[in-house]
Amino acid sequence: MLRRINHIHLAVLFFAAVLAAPFAAKAAGAAPAPTQTKLAPPVTAVIDIQRILRESTAAQSVRKQLDARRGKLRDEFAKLENDLRAAEQELQRQRSVLSAEAFEEKRQAYARRVDEAQRKADISRRELDSAFQEALKQIQTAMLEVAQDVAQRMNLDLVLPRSQVIFVSQDMDITEPVLKGLNAKLASVKLTEGTLPSDELKPGAAEGTPAPKTGAKPAAPAKTPAPK
Repeated sequence: MLRRINHIHLAVLFFAAVLAAPFAAKAAGAAPAPTQTKLAPPVTAVIDIQRILRESTAAQSVRKQLDARRGKLRDEFAKLENDLRAAEQELQRQRSVLSAEAFEEKRQAYARRVDEAQRKADISRRELDSAFQEALKQIQTAMLEVAQDVAQRMNLDLVLPRSQVIFVSQDMDITEPVLKGLNAKLASVKLTEGTLPSDELKPGAAEGTPAPKTGAKPAAPAKTPAPK
């Protein structure tokens, strides 16, 4: 029984035409259409980036330098905080013996010291973070180069971060050869001093460090945060 075309789904017509085309060509004596080459599945592997950044000798050397730098800064700013606290106590003691003008002058000088200490602490923290990011970039660049070499030797088509994969066979994990290659290529990284743009080094540019204001209220007890 004939059916009207508008009752037939367009997808059925499309696939029917595709399937019938080779037979129609053969029946007409035409050459058969070339078959499409089936692509082989890609050879895939995974790499545990977090493990490499945790266990590589370069990352461990950076972590050791970072801890030492942080400890030095904590000691430096702890001493500065003690000095400011002592200066505040002395200022409060002199309040009853100084004239209003003399006390205000000393109070403003103390406020400037507090602001400068906070600015210095903020700059030190950001410089340390900048140095760490630069060291991390060196490790990541070397890791990528080693991973590419390992992938080429193993004829891999695709390498994925292990953190992005729910399940994978241990045979597909190339973390170990990449870790060994990175240790051989980059045994350590020197943590630099870290630099900030010149405009960020100007007074008042640090986060949370407003320029001292004339006639402001007496400064609160000094609290200089140590770089984390």
